[in-house]
Amino acid sequence: MMNDLTVANEAGAVEGVVADAGAAHAEFEVVAAITASMERDTDLVGNPFKSELGNLWNLNSKAAHDFIGQIEKKFRRKNKFHSYFSGVPSNTTPVNLEKYISKDIGFQKLAEAQMSVIMYVANSNERGTLQGGNLVFIHYKTPGDLDDVGRLMIVMVDKKSAFEFDKTLQPKALQPIDTDALRQAAMFDLTLFSIVYPKNDGATYLHFIEGRSKSDFFKTALGCDNTIPNKESVSNLFEAIKSFAQHHQLKPALQEKLTQGVYDFLDKHIGKQVSLDDIQHIVDKQMPDGHKAVGSFSEFANDQGFQINDFFEATRASLNNGVSVKIDDVERNYSVSVKSGSLGYEGSDKPVLVDKNLTYLMIPLSAADREKIRVIVGDEDSADENIS
Repeated sequence: MMNDLTVANEAGAVEGVVADAGAAHAEFEVVAAITASMERDTDLVGNPFKSELGNLWNLNSKAAHDFIGQIEKKFRRKNKFHSYFSGVPSNTTPVNLEKYISKDIGFQKLAEAQMSVIMYVANSNERGTLQGGNLVFIHYKTPGDLDDVGRLMIVMVDKKSAFEFDKTLQPKALQPIDTDALRQAAMFDLTLFSIVYPKNDGATYLHFIEGRSKSDFFKTALGCDNTIPNKESVSNLFEAIKSFAQHHQLKPALQEKLTQGVYDFLDKHIGKQVSLDDIQHIVDKQMPDGHKAVGSFSEFANDQGFQINDFFEATRASLNNGVSVKIDDVERNYSVSVKSGSLGYEGSDKPVLVDKNLTYLMIPLSAADREKIRVIVGDEDSADENIS
Protein backbone atom coordinates (compact mmCIF):
# COMPACT_ATOMS: atom_id res chain seq x y z
CA MET A 1 0.00 0.00 0.00
CA MET A 2 1.27 3.43 -0.90
CA ASN A 3 1.97 5.42 2.27
CA ASP A 4 1.33 9.10 2.97
CA LEU A 5 4.90 10.12 2.26
CA THR A 6 4.71 8.59 -1.21
CA VAL A 7 1.48 10.48 -1.91
CA ALA A 8 3.11 13.72 -0.81
CA ASN A 9 6.09 13.11 -3.06
CA GLU A 10 3.85 12.37 -6.04
CA ALA A 11 2.13 15.69 -5.40
CA GLY A 12 5.50 17.26 -6.11
CA ALA A 13 8.20 18.40 -3.69
CA VAL A 14 8.58 22.13 -3.44
CA GLU A 15 11.93 23.86 -3.21
CA GLY A 16 12.56 27.40 -2.10
CA VAL A 17 15.30 29.76 -1.05
CA VAL A 18 14.98 31.52 2.29
CA ALA A 19 17.02 34.71 2.29
CA ASP A 20 17.38 37.76 4.43
CA ALA A 21 19.11 41.10 4.16
CA GLY A 22 21.84 40.20 1.76
CA ALA A 23 22.60 36.74 3.17
CA ALA A 24 21.36 33.69 1.23
CA HIS A 25 20.39 30.59 3.17
CA ALA A 26 20.45 27.00 2.03
CA GLU A 27 17.61 25.79 -0.17
CA PHE A 28 15.02 23.58 1.43
CA GLU A 29 12.83 20.90 -0.09
CA VAL A 30 9.41 20.26 1.43
CA VAL A 31 8.66 16.54 1.67
CA ALA A 32 5.11 16.79 3.04
CA ALA A 33 2.74 19.16 4.84
CA ILE A 34 -0.72 18.94 6.36
CA THR A 35 -3.05 21.07 8.49
CA ALA A 36 -5.21 20.07 11.47
CA SER A 37 -7.88 22.24 13.06
CA MET A 38 -8.46 22.34 16.81
CA GLU A 39 -11.54 24.08 18.23
CA ARG A 40 -13.99 23.86 21.10
CA ASP A 41 -16.97 21.51 20.73
CA THR A 42 -19.76 23.68 22.14
CA ASP A 43 -22.29 20.83 21.82
CA LEU A 44 -20.60 18.86 24.60
CA VAL A 45 -20.43 19.55 28.34
CA GLY A 46 -17.25 21.38 29.25
CA ASN A 47 -16.63 22.43 25.64
CA PRO A 48 -13.76 19.97 25.05
CA PHE A 49 -11.54 20.40 22.03
CA LYS A 50 -12.25 18.53 18.83
CA SER A 51 -9.91 18.20 15.86
CA GLU A 52 -10.05 17.55 12.14
CA LEU A 53 -7.14 16.56 9.90
CA GLY A 54 -7.12 17.99 6.40
CA ASN A 55 -5.70 16.59 3.18
CA LEU A 56 -2.01 16.39 2.43
CA TRP A 57 -0.99 19.65 0.83
CA ASN A 58 -0.51 20.04 -2.89
CA LEU A 59 3.10 21.11 -2.76
CA ASN A 60 2.95 22.56 -6.27
CA SER A 61 0.58 25.24 -4.97
CA LYS A 62 2.03 28.77 -4.88
CA ALA A 63 0.12 29.43 -1.66
CA ALA A 64 1.76 26.38 -0.04
CA HIS A 65 5.19 27.48 -1.25
CA ASP A 66 4.68 31.03 0.07
CA PHE A 67 3.31 29.80 3.40
CA ILE A 68 6.21 27.44 4.06
CA GLY A 69 8.85 29.96 3.02
CA GLN A 70 7.45 32.65 5.31
CA ILE A 71 6.90 30.26 8.21
CA GLU A 72 10.48 28.95 8.05
CA LYS A 73 11.94 32.45 7.96
CA LYS A 74 9.76 33.77 10.78
CA PHE A 75 10.57 30.76 12.96
CA ARG A 76 14.30 31.07 12.30
CA ARG A 77 14.40 34.73 13.32
CA LYS A 78 12.36 34.53 16.52
CA ASN A 79 13.84 33.93 19.97
CA LYS A 80 13.62 30.27 20.95
CA PHE A 81 14.67 27.81 23.59
CA HIS A 82 16.64 24.71 22.63
CA SER A 83 16.33 21.34 24.33
CA TYR A 84 16.07 17.57 23.95
CA PHE A 85 14.08 14.66 25.36
CA SER A 86 15.48 13.80 28.77
CA GLY A 87 14.84 10.96 31.18
CA VAL A 88 11.64 9.01 30.67
CA PRO A 89 9.68 10.65 27.80
CA SER A 90 6.49 12.31 29.03
CA ASN A 91 4.48 11.05 26.04
CA THR A 92 4.75 9.17 22.75
CA THR A 93 6.33 11.94 20.65
CA PRO A 94 9.82 10.35 20.52
CA VAL A 95 8.31 6.98 19.57
CA ASN A 96 6.18 8.61 16.87
CA LEU A 97 9.25 10.33 15.42
CA GLU A 98 11.22 7.08 15.40
CA LYS A 99 8.40 5.29 13.59
CA TYR A 100 8.18 8.05 11.00
CA ILE A 101 11.94 8.15 10.39
CA SER A 102 12.02 4.35 9.97
CA LYS A 103 9.00 4.61 7.60
CA ASP A 104 6.84 2.44 9.84
CA ILE A 105 4.21 5.17 9.56
CA GLY A 106 3.62 7.85 6.93
CA PHE A 107 3.35 11.59 7.38
CA GLN A 108 -0.44 11.64 7.78
CA LYS A 109 -0.26 8.95 10.49
CA LEU A 110 2.46 10.94 12.25
CA ALA A 111 0.23 14.03 12.26
CA GLU A 112 -2.72 11.96 13.54
CA ALA A 113 -0.63 10.49 16.36
CA GLN A 114 0.68 13.90 17.42
CA MET A 115 -2.78 15.46 17.29
CA SER A 116 -4.03 12.73 19.64
CA VAL A 117 -1.40 13.75 22.18
CA ILE A 118 -2.05 17.46 21.65
CA MET A 119 -5.81 16.97 22.11
CA TYR A 120 -5.27 14.99 25.32
CA VAL A 121 -3.18 17.77 26.85
CA ALA A 122 -5.49 20.49 25.54
CA ASN A 123 -8.47 18.84 27.24
CA SER A 124 -6.80 18.53 30.62
CA ASN A 125 -8.43 20.53 33.38
CA GLU A 126 -5.75 23.19 33.67
CA ARG A 127 -6.13 24.20 30.01
CA GLY A 128 -9.53 25.87 30.42
CA THR A 129 -8.39 29.19 28.97
CA LEU A 130 -6.57 27.69 25.96
CA GLN A 131 -7.83 28.96 22.60
CA GLY A 132 -8.13 26.84 19.47
CA GLY A 133 -6.45 27.32 16.13
CA ASN A 134 -4.93 25.51 13.17
CA LEU A 135 -1.84 23.34 13.51
CA VAL A 136 0.44 22.98 10.50
CA PHE A 137 2.85 20.03 10.21
CA ILE A 138 5.72 20.49 7.73
CA HIS A 139 8.56 18.05 6.92
CA TYR A 140 11.35 19.72 4.95
CA LYS A 141 15.00 18.91 4.21
CA THR A 142 18.12 19.97 2.36
CA PRO A 143 17.84 18.92 -1.31
CA GLY A 144 20.55 16.63 -2.61
CA ASP A 145 21.82 15.66 0.86
CA LEU A 146 21.22 11.92 1.13
CA ASP A 147 22.19 11.89 4.82
CA ASP A 148 19.71 14.60 5.79
CA VAL A 149 16.57 13.15 7.35
CA GLY A 150 15.18 16.67 7.54
CA ARG A 151 13.30 18.84 10.01
CA LEU A 152 9.75 18.59 11.28
CA MET A 153 8.06 21.89 12.10
CA ILE A 154 4.75 22.10 13.95
CA VAL A 155 3.15 25.54 14.04
CA MET A 156 -0.05 26.68 15.75
CA VAL A 157 -1.68 29.75 14.23
CA ASP A 158 -4.76 31.86 14.90
CA LYS A 159 -7.78 31.15 12.75
CA LYS A 160 -8.46 34.87 12.49
CA SER A 161 -4.95 35.78 11.31
CA ALA A 162 -3.50 36.14 7.83
CA PHE A 163 -3.30 32.33 7.69
CA GLU A 164 -6.32 31.14 5.69
CA PHE A 165 -7.20 27.59 4.71
CA ASP A 166 -9.90 26.17 2.43
CA LYS A 167 -12.41 23.45 3.38
CA THR A 168 -9.78 20.70 2.93
CA LEU A 169 -7.36 22.76 5.07
CA GLN A 170 -5.11 23.63 2.14
CA PRO A 171 -3.51 27.10 2.42
CA LYS A 172 -5.09 29.89 0.36
CA ALA A 173 -3.25 32.86 -1.10
CA LEU A 174 -1.81 34.73 1.87
CA GLN A 175 -0.98 38.25 2.89
CA PRO A 176 2.48 38.78 4.46
CA ILE A 177 2.55 36.77 7.69
CA ASP A 178 2.56 38.74 10.93
CA THR A 179 5.25 37.48 13.30
CA ASP A 180 2.78 37.62 16.20
CA ALA A 181 0.51 35.18 14.35
CA LEU A 182 3.00 32.43 15.21
CA ARG A 183 1.32 31.67 18.53
CA GLN A 184 3.32 28.54 19.20
CA ALA A 185 5.87 26.66 17.11
CA ALA A 186 8.36 23.84 17.45
CA MET A 187 11.01 22.38 15.18
CA PHE A 188 12.53 18.90 15.51
CA ASP A 189 15.90 18.25 13.86
CA LEU A 190 15.12 14.70 12.73
CA THR A 191 18.69 14.04 11.55
CA LEU A 192 20.25 14.86 14.91
CA PHE A 193 17.42 13.13 16.78
CA SER A 194 17.97 9.92 14.79
CA ILE A 195 21.67 9.96 15.70
CA VAL A 196 21.66 10.82 19.41
CA TYR A 197 18.29 9.77 20.87
CA PRO A 198 17.85 8.35 23.50
CA LYS A 199 21.28 9.40 24.82
CA ASN A 200 21.40 12.66 26.79
CA ASP A 201 24.68 14.24 25.73
CA GLY A 202 23.39 17.81 25.56
CA ALA A 203 22.79 17.82 21.80
CA THR A 204 19.72 19.99 21.21
CA TYR A 205 17.33 18.77 18.52
CA LEU A 206 14.16 20.43 19.87
CA HIS A 207 13.61 24.12 19.21
CA PHE A 208 10.58 25.99 20.56
CA ILE A 209 9.34 29.52 20.19
CA GLU A 210 8.47 31.03 23.55
CA GLY A 211 5.10 32.18 22.26
CA ARG A 212 2.61 34.57 23.85
CA SER A 213 -0.08 31.87 24.07
CA LYS A 214 0.37 29.05 26.59
CA SER A 215 3.81 27.99 25.40
CA ASP A 216 4.04 25.48 28.26
CA PHE A 217 1.05 23.68 26.77
CA PHE A 218 2.91 23.17 23.52
CA LYS A 219 6.05 21.90 25.24
CA THR A 220 4.03 19.44 27.30
CA ALA A 221 1.95 18.28 24.36
CA LEU A 222 5.04 17.54 22.28
CA GLY A 223 6.79 15.69 25.10
CA CYS A 224 9.53 18.20 25.75
CA ASP A 225 10.93 18.17 29.27
CA ASN A 226 12.10 21.58 30.41
CA THR A 227 15.79 20.68 30.15
CA ILE A 228 17.61 23.82 29.09
CA PRO A 229 21.39 23.65 28.44
CA ASN A 230 22.41 27.02 29.91
CA LYS A 231 26.11 26.33 29.37
CA GLU A 232 25.62 26.07 25.61
CA SER A 233 23.55 29.25 25.55
CA VAL A 234 26.34 31.24 27.23
CA SER A 235 29.03 29.76 24.99
CA ASN A 236 26.99 30.35 21.83
CA LEU A 237 26.20 33.90 22.94
CA PHE A 238 29.84 34.95 22.90
CA GLU A 239 30.43 33.13 19.60
CA ALA A 240 27.48 35.08 18.19
CA ILE A 241 29.06 38.36 19.36
CA LYS A 242 32.28 37.49 17.48
CA SER A 243 30.34 36.62 14.33
CA PHE A 244 28.18 39.75 14.68
CA ALA A 245 31.31 41.92 14.93
CA GLN A 246 32.88 40.26 11.89
CA HIS A 247 29.68 40.53 9.86
CA HIS A 248 29.48 44.28 10.48
CA GLN A 249 33.26 44.72 10.19
CA LEU A 250 33.55 46.20 13.67
CA LYS A 251 37.02 47.10 14.87
CA PRO A 252 38.64 44.77 17.44
CA ALA A 253 38.34 47.43 20.15
CA LEU A 254 34.57 47.67 19.60
CA GLN A 255 34.19 43.89 19.53
CA GLU A 256 36.03 43.74 22.85
CA LYS A 257 33.75 46.45 24.21
CA LEU A 258 30.66 44.42 23.22
CA THR A 259 32.07 41.28 24.81
CA GLN A 260 33.06 43.07 28.01
CA GLY A 261 29.69 44.78 28.29
CA VAL A 262 27.82 41.47 28.03
CA TYR A 263 30.31 39.80 30.37
CA ASP A 264 29.82 42.50 33.02
CA PHE A 265 26.04 42.24 32.72
CA LEU A 266 26.04 38.45 33.14
CA ASP A 267 28.59 38.72 35.94
CA LYS A 268 26.09 40.85 37.89
CA HIS A 269 23.32 38.33 37.23
CA ILE A 270 25.08 35.02 37.99
CA GLY A 271 22.43 32.39 38.73
CA LYS A 272 19.60 34.69 37.67
CA GLN A 273 17.45 34.36 34.58
CA VAL A 274 18.21 36.80 31.79
CA SER A 275 16.72 37.05 28.31
CA LEU A 276 18.15 37.42 24.84
CA ASP A 277 16.30 40.74 24.68
CA ASP A 278 18.31 41.85 27.74
CA ILE A 279 21.49 41.01 25.84
CA GLN A 280 20.21 42.93 22.82
CA HIS A 281 19.87 46.02 25.05
CA ILE A 282 23.41 45.63 26.45
CA VAL A 283 24.90 45.21 22.97
CA ASP A 284 23.09 48.33 21.74
CA LYS A 285 24.46 50.36 24.66
CA GLN A 286 28.02 49.58 23.56
CA MET A 287 27.43 50.50 19.90
CA PRO A 288 28.09 53.99 18.49
CA ASP A 289 24.97 56.12 18.25
CA GLY A 290 23.20 55.66 14.95
CA HIS A 291 25.20 52.59 13.87
CA LYS A 292 23.25 50.49 11.36
CA ALA A 293 23.71 47.36 13.50
CA VAL A 294 21.88 48.80 16.53
CA GLY A 295 18.80 46.73 17.33
CA SER A 296 19.80 43.78 15.16
CA PHE A 297 21.86 41.47 17.39
CA SER A 298 19.15 39.05 18.57
CA GLU A 299 17.75 38.65 15.06
CA PHE A 300 21.28 38.10 13.72
CA ALA A 301 22.03 35.44 16.35
CA ASN A 302 18.79 33.59 15.60
CA ASP A 303 19.09 33.94 11.84
CA GLN A 304 22.64 32.57 11.84
CA GLY A 305 21.63 29.53 13.88
CA PHE A 306 23.35 30.34 17.19
CA GLN A 307 21.41 28.30 19.74
CA ILE A 308 20.80 30.76 22.56
CA ASN A 309 17.77 30.20 24.76
CA ASP A 310 15.28 33.02 24.96
CA PHE A 311 15.81 32.86 28.76
CA PHE A 312 18.93 31.39 30.38
CA GLU A 313 21.11 31.55 33.48
CA ALA A 314 24.88 31.96 33.50
CA THR A 315 27.11 30.26 36.04
CA ARG A 316 30.57 31.49 36.96
CA ALA A 317 32.17 28.60 35.08
CA SER A 318 30.04 28.99 31.92
CA LEU A 319 30.65 32.75 31.88
CA ASN A 320 34.43 32.42 32.15
CA ASN A 321 34.48 29.62 29.58
CA GLY A 322 32.41 31.76 27.23
CA VAL A 323 34.99 34.54 27.06
CA SER A 324 38.07 32.31 27.08
CA VAL A 325 40.07 30.58 24.40
CA LYS A 326 41.70 27.23 25.11
CA ILE A 327 45.14 26.73 23.59
CA ASP A 328 46.87 23.35 23.23
CA ASP A 329 50.00 22.31 21.42
CA VAL A 330 49.81 19.44 18.93
CA GLU A 331 51.89 17.15 21.17
CA ARG A 332 49.75 17.91 24.23
CA ASN A 333 52.68 19.28 26.22
CA TYR A 334 50.54 22.07 27.59
CA SER A 335 47.00 23.42 27.74
CA VAL A 336 46.10 26.94 28.78
CA SER A 337 42.84 28.88 28.95
CA VAL A 338 43.04 32.64 28.40
CA LYS A 339 40.31 35.28 28.44
CA SER A 340 39.99 36.66 24.92
CA GLY A 341 40.14 40.24 26.19
CA SER A 342 43.51 39.57 27.84
CA LEU A 343 45.27 38.74 24.56
CA GLY A 344 47.35 41.25 22.62
CA TYR A 345 50.49 41.69 20.55
CA GLU A 346 53.87 42.56 22.09
CA GLY A 347 53.94 46.24 22.99
CA SER A 348 50.25 46.39 23.89
CA ASP A 349 48.98 46.82 27.44
CA LYS A 350 47.43 43.35 27.47
CA PRO A 351 48.65 40.92 30.16
CA VAL A 352 48.98 37.93 27.79
CA LEU A 353 51.11 38.66 24.73
CA VAL A 354 51.84 37.03 21.38
CA ASP A 355 54.67 37.83 18.98
CA LYS A 356 53.88 39.43 15.62
CA ASN A 357 54.05 36.06 13.86
CA LEU A 358 51.69 34.44 16.38
CA THR A 359 54.33 31.84 17.17
CA TYR A 360 54.74 32.22 20.93
CA LEU A 361 52.52 33.07 23.87
CA MET A 362 53.92 35.02 26.83
CA ILE A 363 52.04 34.74 30.11
CA PRO A 364 52.85 36.70 33.29
CA LEU A 365 53.56 34.44 36.27
CA SER A 366 52.72 35.04 39.90
CA ALA A 367 55.40 34.63 42.59
CA ALA A 368 53.88 31.28 43.58
CA ASP A 369 53.87 30.04 39.98
CA ARG A 370 57.48 31.16 39.46
CA GLU A 371 58.54 29.18 42.51
CA LYS A 372 56.74 26.06 41.27
CA ILE A 373 58.53 26.30 37.94
CA ARG A 374 61.90 27.04 39.58
CA VAL A 375 61.64 23.80 41.54
CA ILE A 376 61.24 21.91 38.26
CA VAL A 377 63.76 23.65 35.97
CA GLY A 378 66.10 25.30 38.52
CA ASP A 379 67.69 28.70 38.03
CA GLU A 380 68.97 29.64 34.58
CA ASP A 381 72.63 29.42 35.66
CA SER A 382 72.20 25.99 37.21
CA ALA A 383 70.37 24.81 34.11
CA ASP A 384 73.37 25.83 31.98
CA GLU A 385 75.74 23.98 34.34
CA ASN A 386 73.68 20.79 34.05
CA ILE A 387 73.90 20.95 30.28
CA SER A 388 77.71 21.30 30.29
